[in-house]
Amino acid sequence: MRFIVAILCIVGFSHLAQADGPTLANLQVFPPDIKLQTNRGRQSFVVQATYADGITRDVTAEAKSALGNPALAKLDKNLLYPQADGATELKLEFGGRTVAVPVNVKDAKVYRPISFKLDVMPVFMKAGCNQGSCHGAARGKDGFRLSLFGYDADGDHYRLTHEISARRINLAIPQESLILEKATGKVPHTGGTRFKEDSELSQTLVRWLEAGAPQDPANVPAPVSVELLPKNAVLDGKGANQRMVVRAKYSDGSERDVTSLALFLSNNDASATISPEGIVTAGDRGEAFVMARFATFTVGAQIIVLPKGLQFSFPQIAEKNYIDTLVNNKLKKLRVGPSELCTDEAFLRRAYIDIIGTLPTP
Repeated sequence: MRFIVAILCIVGFSHLAQADGPTLANLQVFPPDIKLQTNRGRQSFVVQATYADGITRDVTAEAKSALGNPALAKLDKNLLYPQADGATELKLEFGGRTVAVPVNVKDAKVYRPISFKLDVMPVFMKAGCNQGSCHGAARGKDGFRLSLFGYDADGDHYRLTHEISARRINLAIPQESLILEKATGKVPHTGGTRFKEDSELSQTLVRWLEAGAPQDPANVPAPVSVELLPKNAVLDGKGANQRMVVRAKYSDGSERDVTSLALFLSNNDASATISPEGIVTAGDRGEAFVMARFATFTVGAQIIVLPKGLQFSFPQIAEKNYIDTLVNNKLKKLRVGPSELCTDEAFLRRAYIDIIGTLPTP
């Protein structure tokens, strides 16, 4: 009897703690619409909850997901794969709120051939092969040169397929091609191992080599824009995570999930790091911009990291113009109160110390 009473008390206190917590204010899914094309199409999605205090949480793993018509697409955790042509909805539910995302599937049974520009060139970007510190240098590296960040795909194709014949690529035994053996660490490589043999990057190169290392036709679609989603997050405490999704749009109107092919960076690793898979991890309090680089595009998202459970109330102050409004909105996001007024002398003294390091000797 005492045991049952204890359990009831624990459950009661648990519900009380949840009731006292921040209220769920909004639930969003990124991207807000999903288009799957050809048999190799896929799209990952992220579910972000925003609370009344401004804190955001990645609730992708906790949200319940269901397709209106499961025959059109395969749902695997937070990934969708095309099965049959048509239109349906993906419904996500969390915290009593439901969001519906339109899903359109086209050419689900159509085979999309491997593309040098759309598939192989992103591998070099993701693996860091065409950066200035590697083969993207003006003179290349160890006798092999790639265009910096892939600006000259045609030239890169020529150098791979025509320079040092039968060494860099091996069409008879693709797995023994030098570009694969060096990148996977099978043979000595100054740049070290860039990806594993069973990785998606390695499999993409193998598919291209098995197809005969083809060059693309002149009408191959080109990326026209790239978006990194969600565009902002406010993380509660060190260790909090936020998944990111990268979607590219092409000149033929198609869209593609390129999260696994984008190169991720952070301008402030002390506050927020981002893994090669696109998962942001909060560090110390501060602001960071995480970036995704794909093709010729670099896009960013704002990440704000706050101390765990920080209680903050912004003071009521008069705003004299739109600049005050913009500054105060930013301070509210960072949970920082505005500085008090000071004299011109005190301001100049502080500025002099910040710039020079010390006050001048009288």
